[in-house]
Amino acid sequence: MNVHARWFSRAMWLGIVADWVLAVPSIFAPEWTMSIFRLRPTADPVWTAFAGLLLLLLSLFYIPAATNPYRYRFNAWMAVLARVPGVIFFLFLNPGFYPAFGLADGSLLVIQFPLLLLAMRHRPAQPWREPDTLQARADDRTAVWLKRTLWLGILADWLLGVPAIFAPERVLAVMDFRPTQDPVWASFAALLLVLLGIFYVPGANRPYQYRANAWLAVIARPPGVIFFLLLWRGYYPAFGLLDGTLFLMQFPFLIKTLQLIPERRFRDTDSFEYHGNTYAAVKEAAFAGPYTELPYHKGVGPTTFLQLLNDSTRNMHDRRDIRPHFNKLIHANGICYAGIWEIDQPSPYTGYFAKGSRGLLIARASVAGIFIKQGARRALGIGGKVFPTLDPNEWVWPGNFVTVSHLSGSRAKHILDIEMFNYPSIGLDPTANLINRVIFRLVDTRPGYRQVYPISTLGLKPGDPVVTPDLMMLKVAEGTPRVDAKDFRDEMRLRNYPGGRLVYDIFVKSFEVGQWTRLGSLTFTEDVISEGSDKRLHFWIPRDLPNLPQRV
Repeated sequence: MNVHARWFSRAMWLGIVADWVLAVPSIFAPEWTMSIFRLRPTADPVWTAFAGLLLLLLSLFYIPAATNPYRYRFNAWMAVLARVPGVIFFLFLNPGFYPAFGLADGSLLVIQFPLLLLAMRHRPAQPWREPDTLQARADDRTAVWLKRTLWLGILADWLLGVPAIFAPERVLAVMDFRPTQDPVWASFAALLLVLLGIFYVPGANRPYQYRANAWLAVIARPPGVIFFLLLWRGYYPAFGLLDGTLFLMQFPFLIKTLQLIPERRFRDTDSFEYHGNTYAAVKEAAFAGPYTELPYHKGVGPTTFLQLLNDSTRNMHDRRDIRPHFNKLIHANGICYAGIWEIDQPSPYTGYFAKGSRGLLIARASVAGIFIKQGARRALGIGGKVFPTLDPNEWVWPGNFVTVSHLSGSRAKHILDIEMFNYPSIGLDPTANLINRVIFRLVDTRPGYRQVYPISTLGLKPGDPVVTPDLMMLKVAEGTPRVDAKDFRDEMRLRNYPGGRLVYDIFVKSFEVGQWTRLGSLTFTEDVISEGSDKRLHFWIPRDLPNLPQRV
C-alpha cells in the first residue's frame, strides 16, 4: 500500500479498536460497562448488550477495508460514512443521552474521510477485478442461491431495523414482543442492524470479489443465536431462531460457492503435458505484469493448507515452465531474473555441469514464509531454469534446480550473506519441520533433497553416461557490495550493483567429500518483480533417486 493507504489503515484500526473497547464488555456486562465509562445507566441491559454485539460485528467489516482498501472499496467508503449516522443519532435524534458516542464518531469521521480521499486518489492503476470466467458448470446455480439467501437475510434485517430506529416501542408492540425499558438502546441496536445489512450487500452481489463480506454475512448469524438462546435467553428467542434458520440456509451455499474461487480452483488439464520450451517464451511470461509497487502475498494459511498437500505432489510430476495463474504457498514473494549459467572450472560432471557449459537462465529469488523484512528470520531460496542454448528462440528442454538456505531462517542483515543449498538444514522452526519432515515426506523419500541431475543431462544423447554432483551451493561472488533495504526484493534489485549485474558462484561436492569446489557462476543481467513471476513461473522438483548415502 502507498503512504496514504497506510495512514488510512491506521485511522481505520483506531476506530476498530475504539469500538471493541466499548463493545466487548458491553455484551457480557452492560451495566458495569456504562458505570466504568461514567455514562448514563441503561434501563434495559439486554438491548445494550445486543447493541454491543452488533457494534462488534459491524467493526469486523471494517477490517477488510483497513487491510486492502482498494479491493474492498465499498467497505472502505461505508466504514467511514457509517460514522455519520452515529453523529446524527446521538447528537440530533436522541440528544442528551450519550453525546460522547456522537462526538467519538464525529472525530473519527474527520480523521478518516480526508485520508480515504487521498488513498483513493492514489489508487493503483490496475485494481483487483473479478475474472470473466468462473470455474463452475454452466448449470451450477450455487452462487445464485447464495446471493438469494443473503438477500433474504438483508431484507429481514431491514424490515425489522428501519422502523425500529424511529419507533422501537411500536415495532415491538406490533410484533407482540417484550417491550423495551430503554428505547434509545433498542433504537441504536436497530440502527446498527441496518448498517450491518448494508455491509452484507457486496457479499450478496459479488461474493468472489467481496469474499470477506460473504463470509462475515453468514458467520454473523451464529452470534445472534448464542446471544438470544444462551446468553440472554427468554427475552427475544424469535431473533435467535431467525438467525439460526438463515445460517442453516446460507452456510452450505457459501461453502460450495467459495470452493469455486477462480484464483484457487481451475481446470488445469495440461499438468502432465510438457514438450519443452524456448527461453524467450518463458521470459516473456515470467516478466509479464510488473508491479508498480511491491506487493505482499500471504502464502499458505488455514484455508490453503490442503492445497499445499496437492501442490507438493504436483511439483514432483509437473515439468511445465509456465502454469495458469496460481498461488505460491511457501515462496510467495520473489524477484525474477534473466541471465547466464556458466561453468568455467574443470569438472568431472556431465551435461551443463561440465566445463565450458554456457546457457541462458531464468531464475527467481524468494523468501519462504511470511517474514520478508530485514531483521526477521528469513529463509532465502533461488530456483532456476538452465536452457542449454544461447539462442533465446531455440526449442529445448531446460534443466531446473532449487536451492534454499537454512529452513528455520537467518537473521543476517543482508540477504546476500545467506548461502543456499539443494539439501538445506531444517533447524528448530516448527513450521519448517512440519512442512519438510511431515508434508513433503508424504510425497518423496528425502523431502529436503532437491536433486540437480536434470542439469547433468542437458546436451547429452540417450545412453550417454550421466555424472551428477550430490550437493550444490550458491554463494554471492566475493567483492559484491551490500545494500541496506527493509524488503529483500529492494536489496536484490540489479540497479544496486556494479554494471547492473549480480553474480552467484556455483559450488558442488559429494556426500563423502567435506570441501566445496567452485565450478562456475550465475550472472543475473535483468530483473523484474512481476505477477508473471509470482503467479505463473513454475519450477519442477524431480523425485529423489536412491543414490546413497541418505540422511534423516
